[in-house]
This record gives sequence, structure tokens and C-alpha cells, in this order.
Amino acid sequence: FHCYDLAKGKSIFKNFQLEEKYWIGIEKIYQDKIIFHHFAKPDMPEHKKIIVYDILENKILWQNNDYTFLTILDDKVYAFRKKFEGRDVYILDFKTGETVAELGSNAKEVNEILQKLNNEDYSDYSDPENFTGFEDEKILATINKEVGNMENINNLEKLVYNDLLLFNYHIKTKNNSLDNVFAVYNIDKKKKLLSEIINKNITLFSPDSFFCYKNNLLLLKNKVELISYKLV
Repeated sequence: FHCYDLAKGKSIFKNFQLEEKYWIGIEKIYQDKIIFHHFAKPDMPEHKKIIVYDILENKILWQNNDYTFLTILDDKVYAFRKKFEGRDVYILDFKTGETVAELGSNAKEVNEILQKLNNEDYSDYSDPENFTGFEDEKILATINKEVGNMENINNLEKLVYNDLLLFNYHIKTKNNSLDNVFAVYNIDKKKKLLSEIINKNITLFSPDSFFCYKNNLLLLKNKVELISYKLV
């Protein structure tokens, strides 16, 4: 795992690994803490365990091997333990991992909590949308300027950020493979700012290759390289 401070453009840590090297993922990042999970089985998506890691102090705060993470709200971790039928929900103290309450299988209360989370503000994030062909004329003209013949183009995703058009598309090559191209244009000036192949000679589409957080563009290149651009 790697962690970077986008505002400062500095690395916080690189090549960090927990004891489990492969079957591990991230549930959420909350107050400079990473909530990790294991997988129940290598070939199954079901999560298990809760590991809370402090980014700034570079240490594991606590770990629970019995519960599975559900969500977090107001410094309370909601977790569950599976039963033969259904599951019991518990509330853990985010700082210590101690169990502070049991909700059991009270679906009503759990659903109320999940409903509150649906109202979380994600306005700092901007995700690309699929190209439909019914976009604004300026956007269509900009895309056509980049790709030319649309017959060889597949899986185009686009995002408008102020006066910039960011888009990701796949073009067929002579050997019937695909090149995944990312481009940025100034819409009003009709000016190309960036156009590069981010995945070459691939056989499957590579969607979700970029998104924006505030005025930062995050671009995934060759599936292993993360590039950040400041959008001004």
C-alpha cells in the first residue's frame, strides 16, 4: 500500500504491507485512519476482520478478528457477526475497538444508520460518465477532433471540469488489440493539453481509469502507476 499527501505532493508511506500480503483490502479511510479487511476465502468477495491503522503514527491501533465492518458514523464503527440465520450488529469505539453496544438483528435501527450515510457529501469527487453521442456540440466537436473516426473507438468515458474536457477511450490497433488513450482538452479554446496511451496492446477494456478529487486529477496508467495532476 502507498499513501500520498495530494496537497503537498509528498509521499507519506510506500510499500506498506500487513502480515497478510495478498487477501486484504480497504474498507474506508476515516480521520487519517485506514480500516483494512481480510477476505473470508481467497476466491470469495466476503470480508472478515477489522484492522484500524493510524497513518500519521504508522501503527495498528486495534484489530478485531470476530467482526466484519459494516460502516462508520460519528466515531462509531458498526460491525456484524454472521449467524446460521442472519447476523448480529455491534457498535465499536473507533479509537479503542471496544464493543460499546449490541444492536442484535435490529434491522430498523441499522437501516436508519445506513440511510444517514446516503446523505454523505461526496461533492469533492467527480467521476467520468459514459459517452452517449447526445452531448453538447462543443463536447462532441472536441472528441471528434481527438479521435477522428468514431468507428474504431470503444468504451469512451468523459468528465467536464470547468473549461476542461477529460476523456478516456479505447482504439483498435492493427493487430486487433486495444490501446487505451487518455486526453484533456480546453473546450472553449479547442486546445489539446494532453493525449497519451495509458494502456497499450490490451485485450479488455480498462474503464474507471481516472477521476477528480477537488482540483486533482488522479490517473491510473498501465494498471500500476498512479499519476496526479493539479487542474487549474
